[in-house]
Amino acid sequence: MRIVRLAFALFAVSAAGCAVDAADPDLAADAPNLSESWTVSSSATNTAWNSGLVANLASGAIHCNLDYGGGYMLTDFSVNEEPIADPAEFIASMNGICREFDLPALALPRTGNFAYANIFSAASYSPGLHWTHVPAIDSYPIGIQLRVNGASTHVKDVRVVYAHKDATGLALDVAAPLYTPWAIGYAGTIQSLSCPAQHVLTGLDLDYVTAAGQIRFLEIHCREMVWP
Repeated sequence: MRIVRLAFALFAVSAAGCAVDAADPDLAADAPNLSESWTVSSSATNTAWNSGLVANLASGAIHCNLDYGGGYMLTDFSVNEEPIADPAEFIASMNGICREFDLPALALPRTGNFAYANIFSAASYSPGLHWTHVPAIDSYPIGIQLRVNGASTHVKDVRVVYAHKDATGLALDVAAPLYTPWAIGYAGTIQSLSCPAQHVLTGLDLDYVTAAGQIRFLEIHCREMVWP
């Protein structure tokens, strides 16, 4: 059974719940509403990285599209690294931000509404959040990249893959992907989890070691974006 931990505040992690806010300061609408509208598929396509290790695991998740509405995509992560005394390098706590996009507008701008949620947290981790986020204007998440350790047993870092719309304005330019900065900056082997063409990132599920917190399995959820 997967466990979802949510947080009320943007900069404070809590397992109490999750809030949707309506005044995102980094928002800028990039076009007025038009008569055309985008739609997001109700069915998801999943892509996963798996360490193959299954002992002593708990689960975490974030489902933007299902929990908050059809226009919400997973655009931002904040993470904490391992406890200071631990010699290993890994993500020990992860939070996500779901941002709403204005589907009735051809330009597909952000509305300013967003929800912040804790995906998982180990029993202990170092203080201080490390952020990685998709830019506000004409940028749509189409997958993530992970950095894993040499033995491919745990996740060390994360960043988001995103795309602009193409020259027609009616599709995503997935042939020219862009990347957010790595959240922490750890070195490691890159594992790419990509959405299919014309799909956007709307959530993820993961399994992590209950006490220590190393991520052993991570699966992204993608849904197709369609302009009629």
